Amino acid sequence: MMMKKFCPTDFEQRAPDALSPLFGSDRSTLLVTLLFLFSVLSVPKFNLSEVMVFAAWPLFLIGAARVPAGVIAKRLLQLSPFVLFMAAGNLSLDRTPVGSLSGFIITGGVLSAMVIVAKTMISVAALLSVTLCTPFYRICRALETLHIPEVLITQLMLLDRYRSLLEEEALAMKRARDIRSFGRKGKELFRTALLIGSLLLRTTNRAERVYRSMSARGFGRALRVQPAEKMTFAEWRSVGLSSLLFVALRLLF
Repeated sequence: MMMKKFCPTDFEQRAPDALSPLFGSDRSTLLVTLLFLFSVLSVPKFNLSEVMVFAAWPLFLIGAARVPAGVIAKRLLQLSPFVLFMAAGNLSLDRTPVGSLSGFIITGGVLSAMVIVAKTMISVAALLSVTLCTPFYRICRALETLHIPEVLITQLMLLDRYRSLLEEEALAMKRARDIRSFGRKGKELFRTALLIGSLLLRTTNRAERVYRSMSARGFGRALRVQPAEKMTFAEWRSVGLSSLLFVALRLLF
């Protein structure tokens, strides 16, 4: 029986190259994205209006790269429960009134929670706009030109290459559990925890076999890519202009 494998969206399969020519290269695109994240995270926790101003940047990236808005929205919806859970703690930590809206008192906890949610969603939208338009191996190549440790890059590339093995193991275990269970029987929290532990052991053994196969074929614990080149004028220009833009947004708002 053929097992269903991970299938990315049509947009991810095409992986259009729209942002690298705009910013000069993959390396400068990552640097601009990093500067944007630092700028968003530096906004004070009660300044919601300034965070919303930064939302214009991921909207610009989505329009420039022609990323389907539905793809970004779907990923943000999947992330939203974790973000809301993370921000919910602020509601009880800070109950100092800071304003009112239509008779509803807004506390510091409510305002800071809204800022946390806005920061997370805007940052993730920008990251998705970049990663959906740049193949992962090129992102790793750009990271190496930025002198990121080679062992970390190798781990990322292997994780991306063999993540389908984890999905195959998980799907096989899920199918086996569904065949042997009826209704909710066998799907209790304790049983699920045992399955997760078993999945960890199976994937560890599978990873060991994969590593032995790679070692037998000459794998040297590092995936060599092209040597780093100096930053070009176009790269410095895009990074400099983007820095000025982010600084201007921070100062004006």
